[in-house]
Amino acid sequence: MFRKLFGGSPPAQEKINNAVKYFFEFSLHLLDDGGDGPFNLSEGEKLRFRNAYLAKSGIENYGVMFFAKIELESTSFTNHHLSHRTTYKIGFCTEPKINMNDPLVIEVKNHLSKTI
Repeated sequence: MFRKLFGGSPPAQEKINNAVKYFFEFSLHLLDDGGDGPFNLSEGEKLRFRNAYLAKSGIENYGVMFFAKIELESTSFTNHHLSHRTTYKIGFCTEPKINMNDPLVIEVKNHLSKTI
């Protein structure tokens, strides 16, 4: 609350963890939509998902570029796993919630920490 009133950016670790959670939620959203892929949502669909996610999760809105980068990376990641028939790995590390100690999640976290 203090940060929202008086400004300042959140700690880097919190921002990265929020990015990882958004990354996997977006990936699961792509997979839930079904289809054979490759997946590529319109900007309107991404915006609707982003706004719904922000409202549901209550995380800070870090801006369009932050979320657009994650959406691009998540789409590429999901399409890669789809083409290799390994989308089950995404489900394993996110059920019932994201396991931040899973090797796949750690790999994504390290990648996102360099790109956002």
